[in-house]
Amino acid sequence: MANWTHEYFERGYGQRWGLRAPSDQVRLEADGLSKLLQLSSASRVIDIGCGHGRHAIGLADRGPTVIGLDGAIALLNRARQLAAGLHTPISWVRGDMRRLPFRSEGADAVLLMDAFGFFDTEQEHETVLREAARVVAIGGRLALKVVNGGLVLDDFRESEREERDGVVVSVSNRLILDPARLIQRITVTGSRGEGVYERRQRLYRVDELRAALTHAGFAVAGIFAGPDGTTFDPAVSASMWIVGLRST
Repeated sequence: MANWTHEYFERGYGQRWGLRAPSDQVRLEADGLSKLLQLSSASRVIDIGCGHGRHAIGLADRGPTVIGLDGAIALLNRARQLAAGLHTPISWVRGDMRRLPFRSEGADAVLLMDAFGFFDTEQEHETVLREAARVVAIGGRLALKVVNGGLVLDDFRESEREERDGVVVSVSNRLILDPARLIQRITVTGSRGEGVYERRQRLYRVDELRAALTHAGFAVAGIFAGPDGTTFDPAVSASMWIVGLRST
């Protein structure tokens, strides 16, 4: 992976956001995901790009068998710590989402929660979706959450500032088009440490992402503004929560 991904996800992400246990909001989201994915206590779920495990823990607490995969050692270590403290049984795996270390059709559902679009090429993003489709059983489901790229593109801002919990984050944004990519320079100062990081993300409009999922073997079953099934509005919704059904 590119150098920026190592620096940002091993250090910058935790400094920026803090690596807290699942909040009440995350647990509500896990409730919604469980319904959207039609999970039961017998279900097997893979959280691809699980980060420090918030949604994986929230889902596992509801009964399914959950495996969390990520490439960042720091995030997985924190996920293990949180799960152990909450007595939540989850298997944590370090791996590459472009080459998932799981057998074909072995999962009932997969998640990609704020974890898609961070590679350099369209082919790599296509590979991620194809790998997700490969490990899901026919009729199984995918939940994919990403930023609403259309909203970012239509209301582009060159700079942003965040402040929370004694941490100040300054963000400088620029765009590369065809395809649309957001390039960010992120400066973090405060109680969790200091650093300057790069972050790159492919921006998808809803029709682009629908087409990419269809091409990978998922039939799009629903597009929402949140896991509670709120109607998605491309002009105002900050995020896209897409449910895909493994069709082939």
